[in-house]
This record gives sequence, C-alpha cells and structure tokens, in this order.
Amino acid sequence: MLLNLIGNAFDAVEEHLREDDAFEPRVTVATRAVDGAVEIRVTDNGGGIAPQHQDDIFKPFFTTKPTGSGTGLGLSMSYDTVTKGHGGTLTVESEPGEGATFTVTLPR
Repeated sequence: MLLNLIGNAFDAVEEHLREDDAFEPRVTVATRAVDGAVEIRVTDNGGGIAPQHQDDIFKPFFTTKPTGSGTGLGLSMSYDTVTKGHGGTLTVESEPGEGATFTVTLPR
C-alpha cells in the first residue's frame, strides 16, 4: 500500500518535471500518532488531481494515467487494504498544480 502511494507520487513529480525542467520534485512521507491511531502522510508537489477525478480515484479500474501506463487497481487495492483489512481510512487532499497528499490512518 505504501509502495503504491509513493510510486504514484514519484510518477506525479516525474510527469511535472517533463513539463517544466526548472521544477524541483519533492515527495515526503511523514508519520505521527493521532488520537489513538497512526497517521502516515505521503505528499508530492506534482501536478495534483483534478477535482472531477478526486471522487473516483479509489474506484477499481479508474486511472488518470495514459493507456498502457496503469491498471487503475493500485489505489483501489490500497484503499481496501487500509479500510477493510485494517479498519483505517485512506483520504486524499489535492489542488491542481499544487500536488497531492494521501493520508492513511490506522488504529493502534
């Protein structure tokens, strides 16, 4: 699950770098204890996720990647692993052009 989130973040900054060679890519992973849970945040400064896609990105087979570049299963499987397998949450916050932050919250 974390490898998928980090891999997607790397893809996002790499795509942004192809569009702007002066761009300085950044991917961060942060953890903290919050209200009896563990929070893991994966943040990138890539192109962000369009608002019309944010409600769909955790659905099976949905992808914003070019044909042949993704199956649309990574985020769906990550979501199921976190929510159904561990009783946690997986959310996203994103602004187009500003990157994205995926937050995983797992009960202790």
